Amino acid sequence: MQLTYLGQRYTASSASIDTIETNTELQFMGCPFKRRVPAAMPAQAPKHHMIYRGQSYRG
Repeated sequence: MQLTYLGQRYTASSASIDTIETNTELQFMGCPFKRRVPAAMPAQAPKHHMIYRGQSYRG
């Protein structure tokens, strides 16, 4: 899909995530549907050690 932001064109990147349907029934604007959750939690980015104005912290 081609998108534009502030006049610059770019292609959207979308990662596909495997999901599992649960037994939870929801309703949105009168339409019922089943809730879906990720099959496996995606890996999180590693925490970085940073320093701001001499103070050390993890972000």
